[in-house]
Amino acid sequence: MRLGPCLAILALSGCVAQTAPSNPGPSNPPPGDLAPQAYFAAFPDRLFAAAALSCTAPGQTVVRPSATEIRCESLPDPQTAAAIILGFDGSVQEIPRIVFAFAAQPATDGGYIVVADSYLRVLQNSGRRQIVRFPDPVVQADLRDILRSAGGRSL
Repeated sequence: MRLGPCLAILALSGCVAQTAPSNPGPSNPPPGDLAPQAYFAAFPDRLFAAAALSCTAPGQTVVRPSATEIRCESLPDPQTAAAIILGFDGSVQEIPRIVFAFAAQPATDGGYIVVADSYLRVLQNSGRRQIVRFPDPVVQADLRDILRSAGGRSL
């Protein structure tokens, strides 16, 4: 789930930034408007298991804020982290994170709607967390493919 050094270029060029409220714990922002969604007839256990299994590289951490949410949080390489910190008035107290997240919500018919999201989380010098989303069609297509591969029907 690493995006590599090109992430700094994406982050500093065509992104949408949102500032989240100051919070000492991990930020869990609402998904962006372009976040891919899919319908699953049952809880997407396979998707959540695959997300956890793919988040095992050095510098990656699986975060499960609830039974219906999973995130893979990755540390960028040092050069990308420096570019992100400089580009978004970031603090060196907390290294920015590249985040891929999946959240499932019950649907009215007993199935689940799953939203896939990706963003940078940057602690700013002010103490507030800034969420930076990249409206990248390739990343969005990859997330849609992951949802479909796990058995979801695109919405």
